[in-house]
Amino acid sequence: MQRLNQANLTQLPANILAPKYAPVTVGNGIVHFGVGNFHRAHQAMYCDALLKKGELKWGITGVSMRSPDMRDHLAPQDYLYTQATLGEQTQYQVVGALQDILVAPENPQAVIAAVAKNTTQLITMTITEKGYDLANGELDVSASGVAHDLNDLSQPRTIYGYIAAGLIQRGAQQGAKLTVLCCDNMHAGGEFVKAGVKLLLAQHSPQTLAWVEANVAFASSMVDRVTPATSEQLKHDVAQKLGLLDAAPVAAEPFTQWIIEDNFAGERPPFDRVGALFVDDITPFEKVKLRFLNASHSMLAAMGYLAGDQFIHEALRRSSLALFAEQALKLNVLPVTHVPSTMSGTTYIDEVLARFRNHNLPYAVLQVGTDSSQKIQQRWFPAIDDALRVGGASNYMAFAVATWASFIRKALEQNDLNDPLAEAFAHSSAIDNTDTTDYPARMHSYLRLAGAQRFDFYHHRAFMDKVTQCHISIERLGVEQALSANQILR
Repeated sequence: MQRLNQANLTQLPANILAPKYAPVTVGNGIVHFGVGNFHRAHQAMYCDALLKKGELKWGITGVSMRSPDMRDHLAPQDYLYTQATLGEQTQYQVVGALQDILVAPENPQAVIAAVAKNTTQLITMTITEKGYDLANGELDVSASGVAHDLNDLSQPRTIYGYIAAGLIQRGAQQGAKLTVLCCDNMHAGGEFVKAGVKLLLAQHSPQTLAWVEANVAFASSMVDRVTPATSEQLKHDVAQKLGLLDAAPVAAEPFTQWIIEDNFAGERPPFDRVGALFVDDITPFEKVKLRFLNASHSMLAAMGYLAGDQFIHEALRRSSLALFAEQALKLNVLPVTHVPSTMSGTTYIDEVLARFRNHNLPYAVLQVGTDSSQKIQQRWFPAIDDALRVGGASNYMAFAVATWASFIRKALEQNDLNDPLAEAFAHSSAIDNTDTTDYPARMHSYLRLAGAQRFDFYHHRAFMDKVTQCHISIERLGVEQALSANQILR
């Protein structure tokens, strides 16, 4: 079977969408760091849609920060690849937005030159939070890559280093204005990138700082789309549908969202023409995603695990758990969460739960439950405090907190817990709770370790009494029976 490439696009079946634009007509207006599955199923899809509308400036030069694998997979395919959209019926399309992939460790100067190139209008990145070398919410200057780049920018090792080195060249040439857009789900991600770049410029080229202030914008965005790992089964299915081999197809759910801070120094790609939303402040959108999508994910992971389910969609087949997640969001969280006027909170909640029911994209409860002690501090605790502050309903969230404590206990016992506090939880259980029936003491110990004492709800007597009552019920009856028996939710 032949390999997918530009020469054999005409061989594709009629039901497979494919690029109609010629590669020679496409300009590389974007340099993107991090060419993994998420980028190829999200930002690259928006760019592909623009190219199909005749907006031909917005091809992508991809940059792999570490491995040559994606370049080696896609170069023989002229950087074409297939996206499979996993809805009720799988749909396939060939994507042509990627024009090239540079491997940073192999040729750092080529990456620097791509940033400096005058036709580059936008620098974007999806490198996950660990790629930003943060510690306690700030740049970790002791991290090996940051320390290296502070000493020498000739062969950078960090995202900050490559951008700073490129800006030094661009500034020296008095190049065109440029925007740097963080596409990882980090609050104020653009500000983190700006701080890191400016730190390196102050060290290596202070004269470039003034040029950057006048000519470069740093912006943030919020992204949302589920993109599972590429499996051999996906490769097989794509080959059967296309009649061509694809070494690196990507799968994704039908839903996609991109909220972009409207802070551009130079030309702004018209992503709003293809479904993205430009806003002055992305914070309300981040909060909606955190409090509805992420929060319910954590709830269903804990409850599903306690009920014996492997996947989130299995938990949602249990009517009591599905109803609980919906009611918790609509009755406890929605009333104390500002939803932007462009959205409907109830519709968003319904869409989230529908997405989680997609059995073609299975979320393992233990995978979602990873690092839960850190996640619930953002996903649950502030909303609980907000509800208590205005005298709002909080019964469902009390049950959720109680469920989390039972999840920690059971996952510890089953050796399933993947959490940075796992050892501390185990030590606390062994030292503080020698009587295994002393559920409230153990629950309070877990919550203190998870930082609950920094929030008002932990010191709210009535709320914590509800949590205790729910927790005892869950431990004695199991999560489903506790839901049906618990008067607190009525």
